[in-house]
Amino acid sequence: MIVAGRLRPIRAQLLKFQYYWVHQNLSLTAKSIKKRRGLFGVDVLTSPEGFAQLNKDVRQKASKIVQMIVQKKCDKTTVSTFDDLSNSICCAADLAECTRSLHSERKFAIAAENSIRDFTDLVENLNTSSDLYNALKESLVTESKYLTEVDRRTIHLFLDDFEQSGIHLPGDKKEEFVNLSNDIFDAGTAFTAGADKPVRLSHFDSKQYGVDRNLSHPWPMTLSRDTRRWTHCKYYQHNEDQEASLRRLIECRHKLARLTGFETYAHRAQHNTLLSTYENAHDFLAEIIKSVRPAAEQELEVLRDVLMQCDQEAGRVGEWDLPYLSTIYRRRAYGENLFVSRFFSLHNILHGFEEIVRRLYGVKFVFVKPEEGEIWPGHVIKIGVYDEHDVFLGDIYLDIDRRTSKVLGDCHFTVRCAKLLDNEKYQTPIVVLSLSLVGSDLQQPLRSVHLSSQQAENFFHEMGHAMHSMLGRTKYQHVAGTRCTTDMAEIPSNLMEYFFNDLNVLETIAKDDNGKGICIDEAASMITSRFAFSSLDIMQQAVYSLFDLELHGHNADGIVHGRYTTTDLFNSMWATALPSLERDHNVAWQHRFTHLVPYGAKYYSYLVARAAASLIWNSKFRDNPFSKEVGRKWAEVQSYGGSLPPSDLLAMILGNSPTCATLASAIRSEANYTCQFSTVNVVEFK
Repeated sequence: MIVAGRLRPIRAQLLKFQYYWVHQNLSLTAKSIKKRRGLFGVDVLTSPEGFAQLNKDVRQKASKIVQMIVQKKCDKTTVSTFDDLSNSICCAADLAECTRSLHSERKFAIAAENSIRDFTDLVENLNTSSDLYNALKESLVTESKYLTEVDRRTIHLFLDDFEQSGIHLPGDKKEEFVNLSNDIFDAGTAFTAGADKPVRLSHFDSKQYGVDRNLSHPWPMTLSRDTRRWTHCKYYQHNEDQEASLRRLIECRHKLARLTGFETYAHRAQHNTLLSTYENAHDFLAEIIKSVRPAAEQELEVLRDVLMQCDQEAGRVGEWDLPYLSTIYRRRAYGENLFVSRFFSLHNILHGFEEIVRRLYGVKFVFVKPEEGEIWPGHVIKIGVYDEHDVFLGDIYLDIDRRTSKVLGDCHFTVRCAKLLDNEKYQTPIVVLSLSLVGSDLQQPLRSVHLSSQQAENFFHEMGHAMHSMLGRTKYQHVAGTRCTTDMAEIPSNLMEYFFNDLNVLETIAKDDNGKGICIDEAASMITSRFAFSSLDIMQQAVYSLFDLELHGHNADGIVHGRYTTTDLFNSMWATALPSLERDHNVAWQHRFTHLVPYGAKYYSYLVARAAASLIWNSKFRDNPFSKEVGRKWAEVQSYGGSLPPSDLLAMILGNSPTCATLASAIRSEANYTCQFSTVNVVEFK
């Protein structure tokens, strides 16, 4: 286990900004290292076979803790003991999930996947234990005089987990619940598996449009408008297999919701969220669509002007035209912006981000050389995080390799959460960020790794998640750091995007290899270009979110009984939201929308987080982005994780808990502020 004392002697390396790779060809002799370290410091994980031992050890420990709880032999509160049980499982299961998704050696990934299956079985058995459920529920009464509000909230969150598994249902209903849960998993798996399948084209179509016979994506940036439209419509065409899987998913979720006493699955999914109810979520999205529509229509008119300059015979702008036309506009209005990457070397971005959190939170970074076996081979940077008093907060690992074995997209894994231990010391968090920045054969220093502005913003977003975990100082790991509702968990990461896109911040952190900072005009051009057509982007996200909500809401019954298809529903929403945008009614974009599986009826959480981050930025940071006073207050808010309701946490930083109308208004203001009203003369790409 990593402790603060081990890392303090190397704090002198802080200003040197040294980095260390774990090379693929790393080989250390017995003279240079006595013992290979286990993955993330877990002794048994020196080899893939160690996962089997890890599962065995966790099961034995869990069994002992369960007996203590059900026999009421705990030497502390039941909820504290229960969190110990949760912690022992989560520390191992979360590590296994991260390893399965990112490890560069296949044998480790396979062993981790088998480990996850075993942990899933263990958790399902515990979640259906009436003895555990009753012991925890009874503690609300029998231990009431010892419980704080955080204790009670954590108990209720644990009880919710049980009830989400149907623990409170009678025997036959419980069996039905388990069967429906399995069916939901199977339907979601089938839908996800089919979402990325390429479309097989005829030889004639392939030759006519100049595309590969296996169409794996649309061609949105091609010069030919006919090809843009045809590949878009072909790739997203209605697919009966995907429709069947999605319909099955909705049917099972709807039945499960009714079984557990909810009107629809959309009503059930809002429990403990910031908006609280289905009605609030619906009103929030409806208001965004209504209020953002004028700005979105204005931006669409600007793009229509671009389209007419490219093709005088064209009519309305089609959804297949949006990426192409907006790119032409940006390049003509703001230039290529290719120059900005010279200010965003990975070295400078890391240094710049540290400067921000140092001034805001008093946090310091120490770059540490990972020991052999501690992390997988590849380009992995290890950062020890300390507060202003040199107290060790936790470790961040940055895996920057671009390799096929990794999960797609930039993402954040929590390997271990913070938790107050019995010795009154904190279990320190471990997080891993996956960023696909360099090839596996890179042997160059970080100064030579340059990011695009989008990659740099993504880095800030993911590091926002990481700092949320690092700042967590909660009694229970069940509510530590990002273990809160999705809408709240996304606020710190969204807020860091505002920092990245601020002129004052960019002037401070964006420097080239000679130390020269980006000039104000260059920074302003980059920011304006990036936010061009954001009203259309917001409208798109709002429609996707409303579709997700309504698919699981009152429209579920119509979908299940075949009165209309998900494609009918999706197209009707677009026709209402933005009728001036041309669409093909056989297009079923939702058949490739895999977020419907993990975020069912809660995809809108990202818009809530964006709105809340906007409120925090504009009221607290915009005029002084490096405010120490506000920074420390925001760090305190993040330290609570999910131990307080999200509305209470926002009230701590904003002075009040925002309403649905306030959140929607924040989105509208952002859309109006960034709306593109000006047309430009363009030259069609050759």
